Amino acid sequence: DEALDKQFLAYCAPINLDQFNPSSAVAADFGAGSGRWAVRLLPYFSLIYALEPSDGANQVLNTKFKNEPKMRILQETIGVNSIPPESLDLAMSLGVLHHIPDTGLAIKDVASKIKSGGIFLCYLYYKLENKPLYYRCLFWTSNSLRWVISRLPYALRKLIAQVIAALIYLPLARTAKLFSSAGKNVSNFPLHHYANMPFVMLQNDALDRFGTRLEQRFSKKEITEMLAHAGFDLSTLKFSAVEPFWTFSVKKL
Repeated sequence: DEALDKQFLAYCAPINLDQFNPSSAVAADFGAGSGRWAVRLLPYFSLIYALEPSDGANQVLNTKFKNEPKMRILQETIGVNSIPPESLDLAMSLGVLHHIPDTGLAIKDVASKIKSGGIFLCYLYYKLENKPLYYRCLFWTSNSLRWVISRLPYALRKLIAQVIAALIYLPLARTAKLFSSAGKNVSNFPLHHYANMPFVMLQNDALDRFGTRLEQRFSKKEITEMLAHAGFDLSTLKFSAVEPFWTFSVKKL
């Protein structure tokens, strides 16, 4: 929980959750998964929609929030759902829309549910445009592995992800932690973002990284263009200065 709290604070760097009125504000988590981020919205909103199409994740959500009157669990898609149009003060989607074939259309679908002046908080995989060449080469090597692993049966994907987490993620993350403790700059050290995360989070992220067939990455320019086409006020667009990149917030016109 402590590690998840820190990760959530990193995602929320572009916004201030205290700006919302907890007695009237409405939020939605698009692609809520197990609800690990939606649950952290509860103190700030009067109603939260947790939208998740997966059967397994929905079972978890319904069990976790069965006694929570603020939460509405929707087993629906981003493109077709029952959230009222222009009703949200905050729409949140963290690490989901880059797995959808038409990310630009998905952003438009989310925008249709946000009221004028409401905020969109989103995390999309980035194109590593701010990283050195060797870092990008390591990524493309790992991406080749993902192409193969993601096409295997789920049980095998999960096992391989656990092995990757144990033999690659964990050693690199803890090495980054040691270097950071020694005062070294680790911003371009592979997997430094996981330096203080527990192993279970490394496993989950390894499975998400290597077990998913469709993975898109976007530059700041491409994200800005998609947001413009979806009717957001680009003068309010704020990209996070801390990882994970690119996390951003923007208001709807």
